[in-house]
Amino acid sequence: MLPEVFSELPEPLREALAELAEPLVLRAGKTIYEEGDAADVLFFLEEGWVRLYRLEADGREVTVLVLDPGELFGEEALAEGRSRATGAEALAASRVLRFERAAFLRLWREHEALAPWTLARLVERLHAAQRRYRERRYYEVLPRLARLLIEQMRPGREGLEVTLSHRQMGHLVGASRDTVTRALGELAMRDLLEINYRRIVILDVEAVRALALDRGGPV
Repeated sequence: MLPEVFSELPEPLREALAELAEPLVLRAGKTIYEEGDAADVLFFLEEGWVRLYRLEADGREVTVLVLDPGELFGEEALAEGRSRATGAEALAASRVLRFERAAFLRLWREHEALAPWTLARLVERLHAAQRRYRERRYYEVLPRLARLLIEQMRPGREGLEVTLSHRQMGHLVGASRDTVTRALGELAMRDLLEINYRRIVILDVEAVRALALDRGGPV
């Protein structure tokens, strides 16, 4: 069954897309494609996070964008003979739908509703990317990190816990892993949280929420 966002499409087209879609379950850190690969597949992110990144001349990976569920990516496949402008990696355990280029474009030609739907998804992603850019440019790391902690905390064995790695959090807030580690250390020194192996326990939710509100707007 296709995700809810596909319900906007006529039923015959939904059925054709459901038949075409190949679901992939990806572990965190799994490479989906690399920069420069042939672009012959379009992807839809159903669950999890995917990061798009570029390689610098010195071999460093620079995160360009972190995608949320409901976003299309790999759109280079919509044009013939293109290669990947970025690499793509599952930032967390994720589920994506894979659409082969030739079959997707066949449906594009046969169903006039598919082109505007696809373009609308890409425009929404562009707007989301612009919002994320503004946040990364104008918000400090601590408020961004506090917002992420509030959004991702879940009941666990020791209270409200966040199970993201420092690397994952760095990609999500637009900071290096070391910067996130230092920021978490500062919050731990304030007794706002406790850093344990593979999880962070939120000790003072209201204080973390107040920090998130300093520069990041309501949570």
